[in-house]
Amino acid sequence: MKVFLNGKEIEFTEGGYEYVFLKPYQRHNQEIIKKGNGELTIQMYDNGVQIRTLVTKEEVATLINRDVVVDRPNKKIYILEPDSKVKQKEDGSVEILD
Repeated sequence: MKVFLNGKEIEFTEGGYEYVFLKPYQRHNQEIIKKGNGELTIQMYDNGVQIRTLVTKEEVATLINRDVVVDRPNKKIYILEPDSKVKQKEDGSVEILD
């Protein structure tokens, strides 16, 4: 199974990745559209983040309207804000800088 995040292929991980929002949200809406060839999930958050995920038999493709960084060892996707500063470590983990 191929997995894409914002147009870049990332490593498939059993159980998926956890989203970490650097700007917290209070409410969100989700809509799932099912078609014969796959399923589209649209998530909208009150902090301005929008996530669209298309799942087919061959691949999972997710678009997030923010820059993101993947923490592979901890199975997390950090959703960044324009002023966010992060450091990607050699082992693939992520450090959020103040």
